[in-house]
Amino acid sequence: MSWRKLFVGPLVAFGILTGTAGYAQTPTHTPPPQISCPSDKVVWVNTRSGVYHYQGERYFGSTQQGKFLCEKDALREGDRPTRNGQ
Repeated sequence: MSWRKLFVGPLVAFGILTGTAGYAQTPTHTPPPQISCPSDKVVWVNTRSGVYHYQGERYFGSTQQGKFLCEKDALREGDRPTRNGQ
C-alpha cells in the first residue's frame, strides 16, 4: 500500500464524519446602524437578481452583490420578496 492511500483515506473519512463543507458560504452581515426604518423592515436586496430577503432568512446579507434597504424602498425600486423563504 502506498503512503498516499494511508494518508489521504483518513483525511477524506475525517472530512465526511465531521461534516466539513465542500463550499464556502459568504458571511452574513448585519445592517449598518445608519439604516433606520421606523415603520418598516430592513431587507437585504440582491442587486443582481432584484430579490430581497428578510432578517433571519438564509441569504440575508450574504449574497455577493447587494445592499440594505427599507422594504418600501425596495418595492419602489421594483424588487420583489423571496418566494421560497430563503
